[in-house]
Amino acid sequence: MRLVTSIEGLEPADYSGGTVVAVGKFDGVHLGHRAIIASLLRNARAAGLQSVVFTFANNPLSLLRPEACPQPLASRAQRLELLETAGVDTCVMVEFDAAFAAIPAREFVERVLVGQLGVRHVLLGDDFRFGHRGAGDAALLRELGPQLGFTVEVVASVGDDESRAVSSTLIRNAVLSGELVAARGMLGRCHSVRGEVVHGDARGRELGFPTANLGGEIEGLVPAHGVYAGSVVFDGVERDAAISVGVNLTFEPEGAPRVEAFVLDFTGDLYGKQMEVRFAERIREMLPFSSVDGLVARMHEDVAETRTILAGLRAAAAPQH
Repeated sequence: MRLVTSIEGLEPADYSGGTVVAVGKFDGVHLGHRAIIASLLRNARAAGLQSVVFTFANNPLSLLRPEACPQPLASRAQRLELLETAGVDTCVMVEFDAAFAAIPAREFVERVLVGQLGVRHVLLGDDFRFGHRGAGDAALLRELGPQLGFTVEVVASVGDDESRAVSSTLIRNAVLSGELVAARGMLGRCHSVRGEVVHGDARGRELGFPTANLGGEIEGLVPAHGVYAGSVVFDGVERDAAISVGVNLTFEPEGAPRVEAFVLDFTGDLYGKQMEVRFAERIREMLPFSSVDGLVARMHEDVAETRTILAGLRAAAAPQH
């Protein structure tokens, strides 16, 4: 996938054969976004055109209303990997800064979408707006399309099992509430974070449950404190894991929160490796224990419950004969 990080970096000659462009924020690349991408790819392949996603490196609210800007569900790198995996030819991921915010909606369509990207078909979600003061919408695109030689497709919202429109806001609220099953249903995959494995206090090892601790800058939205069933990915291999998020209320109630994973049926040194942590389901909240024996007994229960949950998920995903 080609990555372009500025409007100035768009060379019209690269898109002279024409493009299909999906415009949006794509935070989390959830099921709604994936519906847009699926239509993008269908249209591009049917017409022999390039598929392009035009999105922002940062949430526009970080500039327009920083006090109301939510935490991103996924890092820039995570979003790019999801878009590349989906099969997009080009991602234009630009910084939403004062200069970009000042571009009038009509100029964005004429100069960027048509002049630089050679767009033939535009896709967007039914709630997406663009251009200075959000003046651009599907209606403006439909007005300009016949004049400038492109068609417009508005992709309706995808609903979850409760018929609510899937949105980054709903997913973010679910993750921050520890409702990872709900988040998984809207994402179409487990929510994940990633970072480098660093040295911890080795207390887990002393208790018979050595954990891999994420340190430094963690990519992705860290969920509510608690113990989760899930998995980790390192060296290209996914392994089952019981995951703890938060502070150790038994030993260090005033300590710093952290993400740590006990990798099931694994022995080895993970320090310094990049690791992705995927959250399938919350088992319980963080609890203080009056004794080490009580803590260890509960940890054994957590691991057993992790195995049960993950076995159930695998069974549900297996092909039915």
